[in-house]
Amino acid sequence: MKIIPKIDGFGADVLDCPSGLVVSEDDLEQIMRAWMKHSILCFRAVNMSPEEHVRFSRRLGSLHIMRPFKFNLDGYPEVFVVSNASKVDPSKPVAGDAEGDAGLRRVGEGFHTDGEDKAIPNGGSFLYARQVPPERGDTLFVDMYSVYEALPQSVKEIIAGRRVRYSRIDLHLTHYPLMAPLTEEEKRERPDVYHPLTRQHPLSRRTSLYIGRWACDVEGLPFNESKELITFLQDFAKHPQFIYTHKWSSGDAVLWDNRCTQHCATGFDDTKYVRTMHRTTLEGELPVMAQSSAGVQVALLNEYSVS
Repeated sequence: MKIIPKIDGFGADVLDCPSGLVVSEDDLEQIMRAWMKHSILCFRAVNMSPEEHVRFSRRLGSLHIMRPFKFNLDGYPEVFVVSNASKVDPSKPVAGDAEGDAGLRRVGEGFHTDGEDKAIPNGGSFLYARQVPPERGDTLFVDMYSVYEALPQSVKEIIAGRRVRYSRIDLHLTHYPLMAPLTEEEKRERPDVYHPLTRQHPLSRRTSLYIGRWACDVEGLPFNESKELITFLQDFAKHPQFIYTHKWSSGDAVLWDNRCTQHCATGFDDTKYVRTMHRTTLEGELPVMAQSSAGVQVALLNEYSVS
């Protein structure tokens, strides 16, 4: 097994993996250290059954079961299915709504972190490409450590110690216009939550900007100023120098850290092509407001010396 960093150090390829990701404890430790250093690991040419997918993911941490359950893989509730395929004929797309027979379609087409609108956001996600279109359908990943470090000092001072309100209730139809409105029960299950704008990673202890598409307003700021700040931060994070674009091949599996990255699915012709992805999701922890200095961040990063 070889771990090859990307040119700028954000993300790394993991090559020559054993079939089904059946790895030793030493290899797993190497994977975990590389993940903490590079935030995204791209496992190439993985031959992985759903059972193996779940088994490997459990070695990374506790698994979260996504709701609604109808989008989870039959027999494997830990596997969330993103697909526009028909169950009757998985080689053909289903058109006309937000739900394919085999999974949920058109999800993640906006920069976000998984679970950012929940009280306890997801810690990590592991997405496996079972079938991909011959063109487009890429995923963009953002290095939110670098985004924070590149912010003007004046902006860092404004966001220090501040929290953002995230609301599934306010923005559900904005981000999922093809889905049904939330029921009253669903609204009660997904109340608004507040998370820090500057988040300290629980393991690397580095600081990242924590902002996504479910952000509504900033605590303690006037409404217009709050909206302007959120828009500025969201747009700033989209600058090309912070982004890695993953062009999927069938058999790729990408592990990303939701605590220090954002991602965004890109569209494709879903009336013509099928894209089926299986995702396991790691439980997270309550986001902590960052306190560390840049010097401390660099020192801690050097602890993760995996190349």
